[in-house]
Amino acid sequence: MLKQQTALRVRLYARLSKDDGDADKESNSITNQLQMLRYNAKKQGFVIVGEYVDDGYSGTTFNRPDLNRMIKDAMEDTQPSGIMVKDMSRFGRNNAMFMYYVEEIFPNNDILFIALNDDVDTRFDENEMMPFKSIMNEYYARDTSKKIRSVKKTTALQGGFCGSFAPYGYRIDPENKRKLLVDPDTAHIVKRIFELSKQGNSVHQIARMLCEDGVLIPRAYRAMKNGTLETSKGFKFPTDWVGKNVKMILENQVYLGHMVSHKTQTKSFKNKKPVAVPKEEWIVVKNTHEAIIDEETFELVQKFISVKKRPNKTGRPNMFVGLVKCPDCGRNMAFSNPNGKEPRFRCRTYARNSNLCTTHAISYHALEQIVMNDIQKHIKNMEALGDQFIEEMRVLSETGGNEKIQQFKQDLELAEKRIAEIDNVILKLFEQNALGKISDERFEKMSNVYENEQRELTNRRDGLKAKIQAEEDKTKNTNQFLETIRKYENVTELNRSMLVELIDSIYVYQAEGTGRKRTQKVEINYRFLAGSQCGIA
Repeated sequence: MLKQQTALRVRLYARLSKDDGDADKESNSITNQLQMLRYNAKKQGFVIVGEYVDDGYSGTTFNRPDLNRMIKDAMEDTQPSGIMVKDMSRFGRNNAMFMYYVEEIFPNNDILFIALNDDVDTRFDENEMMPFKSIMNEYYARDTSKKIRSVKKTTALQGGFCGSFAPYGYRIDPENKRKLLVDPDTAHIVKRIFELSKQGNSVHQIARMLCEDGVLIPRAYRAMKNGTLETSKGFKFPTDWVGKNVKMILENQVYLGHMVSHKTQTKSFKNKKPVAVPKEEWIVVKNTHEAIIDEETFELVQKFISVKKRPNKTGRPNMFVGLVKCPDCGRNMAFSNPNGKEPRFRCRTYARNSNLCTTHAISYHALEQIVMNDIQKHIKNMEALGDQFIEEMRVLSETGGNEKIQQFKQDLELAEKRIAEIDNVILKLFEQNALGKISDERFEKMSNVYENEQRELTNRRDGLKAKIQAEEDKTKNTNQFLETIRKYENVTELNRSMLVELIDSIYVYQAEGTGRKRTQKVEINYRFLAGSQCGIA
């Protein structure tokens, strides 16, 4: 133990966390802490050799810039010195780390520790309460962390925004920090990103386009809005978009108008490192703010975003990406341009191991022609039928569907009414049995009859609900197909937008025969219709 020095050299340390309670924030402010430390240092005749401040850092972590700098300076000091804080919690709320520094590191390096409000001074041996106070400081941090988590979860379940800053494309409502508003300066960029993905561009290609157009990355855009972009050293390349940025936007349900929370959480109140939460545990509250992207576009993009889009030698995007599949192994077919030959698709499983599947190979241009011809066939059929017939078909679909739905609903109402009646009958039977008016044997026989009837009615009710949903989907699909395909009446060349709006999947079968007798079946599954099959020579 060092002897008391008349002119002890001390380093003052102050810390303030955003987790500190509102009641303590004023007394614990950085200014108040430093004023108190300076006054006491002067009063005791200490020489202040440095002041260190960490503002906005939790006491549960010891990875703080000025704390680390202060400890480094103290350990490199050639003369004995001390560290002075307002109280032990300002130094840290992690008991294990606190005791490690105060009882191991500091004594071994001739560093004294003084916490004014806790009467801790390692120049003397009267510090018996220090370990207990350190444990209480940690308990306080644990309790505070639990309360903050609870508040955030409650806010999330109510559909409130819990983040520190708004997602790209939105801004926080100045009148309600839990609500999101559309940001007109960036919402159109979000729409552009989704449209580019819908057209078949990979996340890396989209990132390159945004970079070339000088669009600020989300983090740089926030800094620009805060007025810190020019002065910050962290934005050497403020328009350097990467695929990860784009993918995060394309996968975020917030653009549908839904609030998605609890996607990450910290490991513990001591370890603030965020870890991913399983998707099934996310908190999703729908329709909490204005949507930027419609459901159909979002669903289409999700369908293709997970597909790996590799650059190809044709110099253009593969507009079939994510659509062409092998009917045998079910995998997406690989797109290639072998040795400068005509680009083609072939089974990805076969490409890796020829013993597991067959080639199912088809040329890119042949598939393009097949699909275009099939779409044009549907368009010609519509033209041949005429607008009046199409309208009649639409009305018939809606009317017929509505008639069936009404009948199903009537039957459903009767079934549910009878189910409720049987509940009352069984209750009355139970009362009669309890009063001794009917025997146990009679009660069991009668209740079994009613329960069997109710079970059959319950199954019928579930079946009717499924039929109602199927009819509603059928009517909706017919209308959607008619509306969508008419958009492309005058299109003579296949494009990505046409494909993703009309087609769900394309299955290419193994070719049969050789030469002129060679045939190959291609199955086109439309999003709103049953699949059609096309044979090619």
